[in-house]
Amino acid sequence: MSIKISGLDSLSKKLDKIKKSAEKVHGNHSVPIAEFFNNEFMCKYSKFKSFGEFADKSGFDFSDIESINDAELDAFICKKTSFSSWEEMKSTAAKDWALKQLEF
Repeated sequence: MSIKISGLDSLSKKLDKIKKSAEKVHGNHSVPIAEFFNNEFMCKYSKFKSFGEFADKSGFDFSDIESINDAELDAFICKKTSFSSWEEMKSTAAKDWALKQLEF
C-alpha cells in the first residue's frame, strides 16, 4: 500500500527561497537606522511613530552614538519604550529585521 503526496514541488520552492534569503541575511550588514528601527517597529514598541521622533525627543545625538551616555540612554529607553536598554532594543530590531528579510 502507498500514499500519493502532491504539493511537494511548491514546498521545495518555498524552502529554496528561504535558503536564499537566509544566505543574504547571514553575516554583517550596514542597515540604515530608519530601516532598522522602522515606523512599524517604533509604533509597536515605543511611544513614538518613527525613529526620527524618538531621536528628537530623546535629546541625544544619534549621528555620534559613541558620545551618548549609556546609562542616560537606557533610562530614556526604559521610560519611553517596552525595552530596558539600548542593547535590548537593538537586539529586538535585529531579529525583526532578519525575519522581514527572510519574509516571515
